[in-house]
Amino acid sequence: MVSMSGSYKRKHLLAAITLLLHRTVLFLSIFGLTSSVLADEPIMCPENTLNAIDPKLQIDPVTTNQTIISADDSSVKGNIFSLDGNVLIADKDKQIRADHINYDNVTGKTELSGAISLSSQAFQVKARAGQANTRDNTANFTDIDYQLGQFQGRGRAETVHIQGKDKATLKKVTYSTCPERRQDWVLKADRVKIDQNKETARAKNASLWFKGMPLMYLPHFSFPTGNKRKSGFLTPNVGIATKNGTEVKVPWYWNIAPDRDATFSLQHLSDRGTKLNSEYRQLHRQGSTQLRFDTLDDSKLNKERYLTSVLHSSQVNPDWKLKLDLNHVSDDAYFDDLGEGLNNSNITHLARNIELQRDHSLGYANIRLHEFQSLNVANTYQRLPQIRFDLESSSKKNEPRYLLDTELTRFDHRDDVVKGTRLDLSPGITYELSDAAYYLRPTVRLRHTHYQLQNTTAGQDKQLSRSTPIVSLDSGIFLERPLQLWQRSQTLTLEPRLFYLYASYENQDQYPVFDTTAPDFRFNELFRTNRFTGPDRQSDANQLTIALSSRLIDNNSHRERLRLNIGQTLYFEDRLVGLPGSNAETSSYSDFTGEIEGQFTDRSHFRISGIWDSDASEINKAVLAYGYRKDKRHKINFNYRYQRGLFEQTTVSARWRIGRHWNVLAGWTYSLRDNQTNESLLGLEYDTCCWTIRIGASRYLDSSNTNRDTPVYIQLNLKGMGSLGARVNEFSDNKLNYRTLGTVE
Repeated sequence: MVSMSGSYKRKHLLAAITLLLHRTVLFLSIFGLTSSVLADEPIMCPENTLNAIDPKLQIDPVTTNQTIISADDSSVKGNIFSLDGNVLIADKDKQIRADHINYDNVTGKTELSGAISLSSQAFQVKARAGQANTRDNTANFTDIDYQLGQFQGRGRAETVHIQGKDKATLKKVTYSTCPERRQDWVLKADRVKIDQNKETARAKNASLWFKGMPLMYLPHFSFPTGNKRKSGFLTPNVGIATKNGTEVKVPWYWNIAPDRDATFSLQHLSDRGTKLNSEYRQLHRQGSTQLRFDTLDDSKLNKERYLTSVLHSSQVNPDWKLKLDLNHVSDDAYFDDLGEGLNNSNITHLARNIELQRDHSLGYANIRLHEFQSLNVANTYQRLPQIRFDLESSSKKNEPRYLLDTELTRFDHRDDVVKGTRLDLSPGITYELSDAAYYLRPTVRLRHTHYQLQNTTAGQDKQLSRSTPIVSLDSGIFLERPLQLWQRSQTLTLEPRLFYLYASYENQDQYPVFDTTAPDFRFNELFRTNRFTGPDRQSDANQLTIALSSRLIDNNSHRERLRLNIGQTLYFEDRLVGLPGSNAETSSYSDFTGEIEGQFTDRSHFRISGIWDSDASEINKAVLAYGYRKDKRHKINFNYRYQRGLFEQTTVSARWRIGRHWNVLAGWTYSLRDNQTNESLLGLEYDTCCWTIRIGASRYLDSSNTNRDTPVYIQLNLKGMGSLGARVNEFSDNKLNYRTLGTVE
């Protein structure tokens, strides 16, 4: 072994070697790397594991200027420097091996022959013969086999010709992520020209093969070789649905500018016609804009159907932010017929929202115009406009804070009903006395609400006002003790809480109900100062809430392993304020509510919550949920939901490995109250180390709860290349959600 640190010949020889290593492999691998970044799963073929570098020859970073050159024999004849027999050149994290290397110091020409290999942690290239020239920055290789480390792709090339620093031509090129002896899929091209100045490659006679059968052929196509986006066709989608028949969707992407792009797709529905989907996106210094327009001349219904959408956000100035969310469809059944999946098919309201918001250290201001397009449901009130100011003064510890919540809203309606303007003011003052082990927080508010009404019935006042004082006292203490459970250091907390609330009574039967409802009762609702969600009703109250929380915290990971909340409200007076059609509430205490959530292992999570009506000795509401996730291919979820008189249903979803290559995807939502299946899905997946095929079908009720749709999906995913067909993985994984408790800061 010969050390050549600092020699003249070494300097020029390394220049040629660097040219070979960096440019040859860059241009050779770029054909595969461009597709690899689209892979949505890691490649796991064991035969593709790259072990290119001999660890015995790795050089210490401290001696990065050192190069190790070894050969059975070396000689110098004039300007020719030769290495013969088991030639090895190791420099930093790269190695070159060959049977013979000749280097001409005058012409800069380097020739390699025999068993040539270029290796690094990122790639390995083998060739039969090669040459390079440091004078004109050219290189040529023949009979190339290459393997990439980062994406584990591999392939062949008949010849590689490098022209300067930025251009190359590859002939008879292949790329695949499958093992060399089992090329289930392969991408081929007769010729690929790469221009790194333009970050573009152009391929001639490119074809994609799977199991010896051609899937796609393109006589000419180009693709980006850098981070820049490029216009062109995207992967087509194929599916079958009961309502629409066979669906074929071909998208085309338009890279308009670095800050703008658009996607257009033709979606042929065999039972309805061809649908045009278009989307425009723009990023700008102040925010972003997204425009969408879909249109279909529906041959089944013999009418034009469309969807329009505008989504925009921008920082108008340093203080104000503008948000737009505008949506419209041509008819009420648009999503039932053309929505993709259960979530879209069950849309009943489309939001139309224009909003200006200002955030401030003392609070925020909000001005918005808000309405809905109602689909298959009754029209709702529109807020045209709504103005809100929520302010809270800053204060030091143990000093009072001043509060002001203000809302001015004009309510309009498409029907001939009561309309009007509502002003709601809620000034207050709060004081918190607290320490690490306790807190005491008294608050006093005065809520004043004023109405100016239109379209009232004869004899009803057009102006209404009420003022309600609200007094609350919130208090709690924090206790904890160390525990040793499951051979781990834990902390158990005990957090009792008392919340007293008083609000005077005023008859509000004559007041309209624009946007106020009674929220679902659960643990957090025990601490509200109003048992209604909007200002149209301010509840009367003289009550005390007693609650207890407890947490089990892992001291090593600071993760909550268990959380328990229980509570109940004691009423000292009847509750007389209610929504139209309701009666006074006379019970002396609320329903008992409790919830427990935890994860005793990192693989499982459970949650149990319920509301118990002690007067009727019945459960009013219950939720039971359990999730288990061993890994990506082994996860299952169970969920049971019950609300007395409204619904009772179970949901089971799973993704489970049932064989070496087989996985099953399943989901089922069943209504025990109606004795019917609301939604079901079943998918089967065959997974190998370099490709996956998925077939799935779902069946669900539309928004009318009478009609069902049964779409069928199929997808072939070539790992390291991309996917063909419908996105079955998104279709299934949305149903396989998995929750964990957060960490404690």
